[in-house]
Amino acid sequence: MNKHNHHDEWYLHSESPNIKDSIYNSRVSHFVDRTHTLNTLYLVAGFCQILLGMAVITISVLGLIKPFWLSASLSMISSVTTMIGLYLVYITVSNTYDRNSLLRNAMKRVMESKN
Repeated sequence: MNKHNHHDEWYLHSESPNIKDSIYNSRVSHFVDRTHTLNTLYLVAGFCQILLGMAVITISVLGLIKPFWLSASLSMISSVTTMIGLYLVYITVSNTYDRNSLLRNAMKRVMESKN
């Protein structure tokens, strides 16, 4: 197999499958690699909060919940839950693209190349 699969002479593709060769196969894997595992969990939790909150609001607005007081209270609670979910997603995404991440990534590459 030819070592120069790409036109870049600095890139040498290994014969055996390697994790670093296929780490950025898609945008999703690149995004998950950029975020920490806990941040990914926060994103999933935030999106679930938003989705479930909007579902309860839709059900209560359509009038599928019969007692009006129960429908109004569930609508208020789910509105607050949706806002908290939106805030959680905003905070998680804004922390992912931090200005200092470039410096951290450069230091990480230097430390990995030393080892």
